[in-house]
Amino acid sequence: MNLLVVLIVLGLRQMGMAVEPAATVSALMRGWRDRWLGRGEKEAWGGWLVLAFVVLLPTLLVAALVTLLAGVWHSLFVHVLSLLVMLIVLLDRRQPDVMQREREAWLLADEEHRALLVQTDPATLAAAATSEFARVRRSLLEEQLRELFAPLFWYLLLGPIAAIAYYFLRLAAEMQDGAAQKARELLHYADWPVARLLALSFALAGDFVATWGHWRGQVLNAGVEAGVLLDDSAAAAQPVDLTLGQGQAPGAVMGQGLEIVAALLQRALVIWIVLLALHTLWP
Repeated sequence: MNLLVVLIVLGLRQMGMAVEPAATVSALMRGWRDRWLGRGEKEAWGGWLVLAFVVLLPTLLVAALVTLLAGVWHSLFVHVLSLLVMLIVLLDRRQPDVMQREREAWLLADEEHRALLVQTDPATLAAAATSEFARVRRSLLEEQLRELFAPLFWYLLLGPIAAIAYYFLRLAAEMQDGAAQKARELLHYADWPVARLLALSFALAGDFVATWGHWRGQVLNAGVEAGVLLDDSAAAAQPVDLTLGQGQAPGAVMGQGLEIVAALLQRALVIWIVLLALHTLWP
């Protein structure tokens, strides 16, 4: 049944359906977060106490529902609850996403600086494009990790309780106060196994030898950030050539490079779904 829940939610996410209801629900979830953050600031609560209210209360509510409604309809209820939780978690996406936002900015920059680009040395343009592309690639990978792969991982591992806990932890980490700092510390550990599994998926979806060599050297390094590990692994699995051809603008070339990285992420997601299907079908 987990496979069906995942396929339904991913299908809605991929097709961009239920955008308005998802935006309404995400606004309510952030309203919950902001209410406790505001109260904590007003009453001078510590960061951990604020984080407990933001994350633990909804998590305990889901856990209580799962526990109390046991019985004949327990299995059906858990699956319905799982579907609702995953709809809330996976349909809450930043709009526009990194890929759309940065591509539009690059293309606009190409138009505005067309005359200057023609006069600039191609090697200088390529070096600048490489640096800018690396920054955006990491942002894209971190966005996909926290909005898709990490919630999916924790749901498949521990169910809707873990998925909703991770979701509110991510919401808390978006802020800029003491509770947000604590949330980011916890996110580092929550992302630790997911980043390594996703990097291994890149090896299977791209250049296995190069990615495996990097992954094997970093898999037990607890200090490396998830974004750094994924960025290096994606670069090894799917190298992107940003060499500018005659008459090519850097924004267009970087946009094509982002499509290559997005395709790598799609292949990694397919691997996860296939493995889930095999686990479901194999008793």
